[in-house]
Amino acid sequence: MTVVDIEAVRDWLGRLPGGSLAGRYGADWDAFEKHDKPVVTLFGSYDTGKSSLLRRLIVDSGGTVPAWLTISARHETFEVNAAEVAGCVVRDTPGFSVGASDLRGQNNTDRATAAVGLTDVGVVVLTSQLATAERGLLQQVFTRDWPAGALWVVISRFDEAGINPEYGLDPYRALIERKTGELRTMFALDVRTRIFVVAPDPFGLAGSYTDLGPETWDAYRSWDGMKDLQDALATVSPSELPGLRQAAGQRYWAAVLDEALTELRTQLADYTARAEVATGGLHRRRASENELDAIDRAARAGLDGLVEEVLRQSWNPAGGVDEPQAEIQRALDEWFKKHEVRLQRLRQSIRKSTERDRAHPSWDDFASLVASLESGDAAPEPAGGVAGRVESVGPMLVGVLKAMTDAAEPLTSKRTRTAKAAEGLGRHLGTVEAAIPLVVYVAKIFDDFRADRARVDQERAVAEKRQELVDACTRRALDTWQPYVDEVRDEIIAETSDRVDLDASLHRLVEQLREAVAEGERLLSVTPS
Repeated sequence: MTVVDIEAVRDWLGRLPGGSLAGRYGADWDAFEKHDKPVVTLFGSYDTGKSSLLRRLIVDSGGTVPAWLTISARHETFEVNAAEVAGCVVRDTPGFSVGASDLRGQNNTDRATAAVGLTDVGVVVLTSQLATAERGLLQQVFTRDWPAGALWVVISRFDEAGINPEYGLDPYRALIERKTGELRTMFALDVRTRIFVVAPDPFGLAGSYTDLGPETWDAYRSWDGMKDLQDALATVSPSELPGLRQAAGQRYWAAVLDEALTELRTQLADYTARAEVATGGLHRRRASENELDAIDRAARAGLDGLVEEVLRQSWNPAGGVDEPQAEIQRALDEWFKKHEVRLQRLRQSIRKSTERDRAHPSWDDFASLVASLESGDAAPEPAGGVAGRVESVGPMLVGVLKAMTDAAEPLTSKRTRTAKAAEGLGRHLGTVEAAIPLVVYVAKIFDDFRADRARVDQERAVAEKRQELVDACTRRALDTWQPYVDEVRDEIIAETSDRVDLDASLHRLVEQLREAVAEGERLLSVTPS
């Protein structure tokens, strides 16, 4: 039998990443613990006749059927309701629907499963067909830690099993024995698990009516099996309540710990995958920026001394300015085109890499997370019960992740910054023809030189003008080149911002989840003193 330290579990739940689940789980337990009578919970699929069974128990005990109790062939019970029968609080639960895709069916299953966890005595209600689709869910119920005599099984509506007891009780009883044996074998039930075979409303005599007296079913009491069940309820003694309640606490909090851990493991796997996507974006940015820096360094190195070398080969102070001007223009155009081609290739590589990244199966989940963080929409309230509570772990983690990222810079600000950077993409790339128009710069320098020919120290004047020309042309080339580099850098940032902005926060959250899972697993393996 699994034994957990309940206070340690509650403390752990209160320190989960993103917030506390202790209050939510604790509220359910505290409400249950207030019952001063044994709580007996009916649990089963929606068509097993739980409501008819409870009506019969209430009527036979002399009680009045409450207004909330409805009897029909449809799915009518949507909440956990209770009535007092033979000194016990007997609860009717929504019928579960295994594999339900609709929200109502899922919520009903969650409520019913949670109610069975919060009970002193559990009563699994089946029809004579025993279990089909719900077998796996029922197996989970049967394998919980129930004290001796605290788990019952009722095979209900047995008048529909195929043999009419009014035509012969022996075949009917033989069928009961066979079905009981099949049930014990199916779920490996030992002799401590009590099985009752009943027909709470033989042949649908009472139908959907609730204003009935015990005499309604007097003609069928010799074989409908209800007396044994009624007597069993009466023998659930209040003196057993402390032991039953203690076992219920262990069963409930062990299930809470197990299910919360299962959800945290799932979230850890999901967020680890998201963190890997983010890290991939960070590596992509660093690699692209390193390549861009290499291109920029190569371009600047190629420019260093270029104009001076052209002037050395073509400069003639006595001659005109056309030849050196044309040579400088030609050399700079070749320099620019050579390195701008590398920028274009890098730009194409960035876009192709982004396309590959977004085609990866993990991208959609990451993109959905980013959308949730940016929208700021409140997460829907979870369904009641244990299963509903663990489903709230996901929204809690989105909340803590948003808080982490906004602490550095709100995501809306990051998106605005990235959008502004993206607005300018394409301003310069692809305009090589107009890259470095040097005519006016060169012409002015040569005009100044002509005006200074009369200067005495002509050699010094030539050297000054020569250096002025080199500096002016080089500066003009760099001023033209830099926006192209900046634009590619902006594109690198824009293409990776959704991942880079979340990288650090995701890894911090993953580490918190790992620590929470490790602590929860230790609680599963530690027996309290």
